[in-house]
Amino acid sequence: MKKQTVGLQRNTIDKYYTNQHTAQYCIDKLREVISCEKNDLLIEPSAGNGSFINPIKTLGGDCLFYDLQPEHDEIKEQNYLDLNTDTLCKQYNHIHVIGNPPFGRQSSLAIKFIKKSCDFSNTVSFILPKSFKKESMQKHFPPLFHLMYEGDIPENSFIVNNSVYNVPCVFQIWGKKTTERSMPPKLIPQHYQFVKKNEAPDIAFRRVGVYAGKIYKQIEDKSEQSHYFLKFDKQLSEIGFAELNNIEFESKNNTVGPRSISKQELIQSYNSIHI
Repeated sequence: MKKQTVGLQRNTIDKYYTNQHTAQYCIDKLREVISCEKNDLLIEPSAGNGSFINPIKTLGGDCLFYDLQPEHDEIKEQNYLDLNTDTLCKQYNHIHVIGNPPFGRQSSLAIKFIKKSCDFSNTVSFILPKSFKKESMQKHFPPLFHLMYEGDIPENSFIVNNSVYNVPCVFQIWGKKTTERSMPPKLIPQHYQFVKKNEAPDIAFRRVGVYAGKIYKQIEDKSEQSHYFLKFDKQLSEIGFAELNNIEFESKNNTVGPRSISKQELIQSYNSIHI
């Protein structure tokens, strides 16, 4: 069977499982943040081979485990995204959704699982792509949900075709409150603007890949798919160019696939430098 080698995308070819140690690690972290009561419900929406089942049971409360293709007797065959939760919401005081959802291309499936879970639950605790450490990805959680815990999961936390597999991921715990969380304001470029390649830019900024964050004056061979193009209000000096080129974008590593930098991350760094 062909193995998926980029990102973490569950598909019909391969299945990605959380190893037992990591499942227990996540539940231990959850126990430090959330207190489950007797009339609470714990749901794992994509239970796979059941690595989370025993750890989740130790939290107390009732448990439900779902998967499209169950591989454990306690898992119900169910498309979680189609699950009718009306009765569950009436029956339980609090509902906690826990697990490792499928990610999909550009986190598309993970986002669907997040939105479904936030529609009816009180807390959502998921293993997610490391890109969810970025504010641009956290916007997929409704404003009433607040980030209660965030931590990188251990290396080699996944099993693919009976082999250990490493994917850079984060475990996040989100809780619903009665007030909205504060959202970062949208930043506006100062002393420069984003332009198209054919609009006489001063520099090309590599936004994705190993060299994400690097800038270039020679732009002829720079693609619009992998670069931003910037034009400054006044001529960029050699000192200014060097200062911009030396900025370290720590957030570029917060991704499952190739390193990437968003426009807001660029603006945050560039606005802080007087050129």
